[in-house]
Amino acid sequence: MKRREFLGLAGAAALTPAAFSAARAQVAAVDAPFAPVLSSPDRVIRTVVGLRPYRAPGYVLRAERISRKTLVHNYGHGGAGVTMSWGCSAVAAELAAQAGRGEIAVIGAGVMGLTTALLARRAGMDVTLYAEHLPPHTTSNIAGAFWYPSSLFEREAASRDFLQLFPQLARYSQRAFQHFVNDPNYGVRWVRHQDLRYRPPRQLDGELPGGDALYPGRAFHSDPERWFGYPYAMTYAALIIDPDIYLRALLRDVENAGVAIRRTRFADATEIMRLRERVIINCTGLGSGELFEDEHLVPVRGQLTHLLPQPEVDYSYVTGTPEGTLYMFPRQSSIVLGGTHEHGETSTQVDESQVERMLRGHAAIAAAAR
Repeated sequence: MKRREFLGLAGAAALTPAAFSAARAQVAAVDAPFAPVLSSPDRVIRTVVGLRPYRAPGYVLRAERISRKTLVHNYGHGGAGVTMSWGCSAVAAELAAQAGRGEIAVIGAGVMGLTTALLARRAGMDVTLYAEHLPPHTTSNIAGAFWYPSSLFEREAASRDFLQLFPQLARYSQRAFQHFVNDPNYGVRWVRHQDLRYRPPRQLDGELPGGDALYPGRAFHSDPERWFGYPYAMTYAALIIDPDIYLRALLRDVENAGVAIRRTRFADATEIMRLRERVIINCTGLGSGELFEDEHLVPVRGQLTHLLPQPEVDYSYVTGTPEGTLYMFPRQSSIVLGGTHEHGETSTQVDESQVERMLRGHAAIAAAAR
């Protein structure tokens, strides 16, 4: 199948009228009471720091010939790696298939590497996955993993081809995640989401990233007594993915599909190109900057504080405050508090001042819950 044909089918499959009926059935009424998040120091179970692989022009998804080999790139997804994993990996696997259906190598075992390896294997290719770390010890395990295709490019820096392809891959990716919702083994579920604002949110005709069809039940509100004291809110049903559950399940799928796994670390691109496979798919994320000298790739530091889980919290939110962004995502294993995006920062040390900001800010929001 040619790439254009593949993407056409992917886009069509994602836009069926009944695509989100399950979301409406499983998510509580948008104006149902909100259980307050218990945001306090005594409920903190861990704080983690990760570096997002961000490129202003957008992710790299292409094939190139180097001597007698084909190198397929699939990296640079910023803060939307989990979100875009199925769509981008499907294209990467298709590019590998076009280069030859023999043995292929996939480099990296984050969400992109695992998904690409699985799709390539399902397409009939013999796949070996090479990685230094496996889940739960990858950068993808640190992701917030709220399904939302943003924080991965700047429109003015992206090419026309990128901007045309991006919505199709976003739709394909979200459609793929919908299939996991009813299976507790994957840690994917619908929640009611609030975009809380002090100013009016985007107008009804403003399109959200990837297209409005990806945000079922989208509505606008201006009742501060219902929305944590904020004068404006935009609400819709959203997907939450728990990486600790999902990536383990994805790794099991990769192993059960017959993908060979080799634990190894590559010092440079030369070592990668010495692999026996004629087709190599690069899914090394931030590592691609050094391995393949990508000057556009920069780290964006993110810090998440996890609280003890609260099964009664069945909603998420994001908001801006004078002190910075705040967001909260509920998981089976924890309540995730976040809101940091520090471009160019490489430290993975916990910033205690950010922990205090998160706890204080989310506690203030919880105080207005009803």
